[in-house]
Amino acid sequence: MKNVQDALRKRQALLISAAITLITIALYLLFAHQKKMAEVHDGMNRMVTQMTTVFNDNELIADATGVRFQQIRGTSECGGLAGFKPRDNNAWAINGDTARLNPNTGTLIARAQNLEGSCMFSAAEFIRSKINALNPGRFDAHRYIVAHDASWFYWFMPNDAKVFHFTDSLMASEKEEFFKAPEPFYNRLLTKDIQQKAASSTPFYTDKITGETAFSVVSYIYDLSGAEVSDRIVGYLLYDHSLSELREALSDAFGGEIPPALMVDLVNTPTRKSLCLTQTCFWLSDEEQLFVSDKYQFRYALPIYLFVINDSSAWVALLCGPVMFLLLAWGLRRQLNLSDSKLYTDPLTGCFTRKILDIVRQREKIYTVVVLMDCNKFKAINDTWGHTVGDRALQLIAQCMLANVREDKDVVIRTGGDEFVILLKQAPSEAAQSVIARVVKDINAQNLMAEGARVPLSVSWGIAQYQGSLDAAIQQADADMYRMKQARQEATLIR
Repeated sequence: MKNVQDALRKRQALLISAAITLITIALYLLFAHQKKMAEVHDGMNRMVTQMTTVFNDNELIADATGVRFQQIRGTSECGGLAGFKPRDNNAWAINGDTARLNPNTGTLIARAQNLEGSCMFSAAEFIRSKINALNPGRFDAHRYIVAHDASWFYWFMPNDAKVFHFTDSLMASEKEEFFKAPEPFYNRLLTKDIQQKAASSTPFYTDKITGETAFSVVSYIYDLSGAEVSDRIVGYLLYDHSLSELREALSDAFGGEIPPALMVDLVNTPTRKSLCLTQTCFWLSDEEQLFVSDKYQFRYALPIYLFVINDSSAWVALLCGPVMFLLLAWGLRRQLNLSDSKLYTDPLTGCFTRKILDIVRQREKIYTVVVLMDCNKFKAINDTWGHTVGDRALQLIAQCMLANVREDKDVVIRTGGDEFVILLKQAPSEAAQSVIARVVKDINAQNLMAEGARVPLSVSWGIAQYQGSLDAAIQQADADMYRMKQARQEATLIR
């Protein structure tokens, strides 16, 4: 019984280690998830900033185009109607022949030859060349202008006009579904509330060019020719946010790599229709919200279970968990057994103390033989040579007992000053007698010297078989030992 309660301590160590490991890994994953969420918040804020920048660019281009439009129209520099060529039975176009598109100019398609359209073509071409010269990077991509009455459309990129036809264009036939009534010019120009201003964007629609779901931000090109500028407009400047373009912008916002577990949904708040920008947008709850405008908002989430599945650091933590568990279990089991040893072991002799009996009684049936021993004339040893010699005598006697029992099965207990109990596990009577004989022989052979004289060491003992009660067996062994002491005393008197 080297470790007092090893099986119990093993279970306790396993349970405690499992709890510590689970809590540690859970806390690590929680903190790692929160750290990743902070990165996600930053990325989504960059996404909104990018979209706000696009809208602000659109507003500036609309204002610049409106000013240039008035200059050209006021000086009769529109170029007349000569640039219009028939495109089909229902439309005229400038640079609209799909077989011979000039890539260096935009394209205008009108229901009929239109002087206002011609003026807008000249104005937009000036702005188109100017912004690309000043700001390399194709700022004209995804942009086009729709007349206030949808009688003409102008595209900064001519290829975007190839698939357009008035007959199947919802924007041309249902203009009111796409465009909100404009605010007064100076109110819109001077307001700092970008979210409110950006509410002029369109609802979701199917883009004719890409075939994808898209929406467009809308800026107004105002008619500045009147004495009092109000909300009268020449046209709408649109920038298309298609699904592929939004996904590319989202990737850019995260440095080219969207977190694998991230889910991002763009929601049209009035209609509650949404556009998923990631592989999936199914989450149970706890999504975050970030407004782009009064009309659109992002909903996004990074579910912790998906984060754990996809994050490499989370996998490292999970893989290290078993190692941590085993090391903790081993260390705790060892410490618990050491604590037990200190609690139940007599510091003088190295035997168990009587406290161990409470544990022994829980499994007493495994001990078949009980042996009691005490030192003969121990009081006389203490009185003659002092307690230091007495302590040394007890140590030698205990060593003889411990050396002659089975370390992993039998138990040696110091129950009192010089009294000991030996519990033999599943030992027949013959084996018990053999153990006693060896112990007695070794004790008698001890050569303990004090003040030049040999200190005589001997023990009396009693033996009993376990028959249903450990305490009863101890009492029986005690009675047997008492008879031996009585016999020894009578023998001494006869002499």
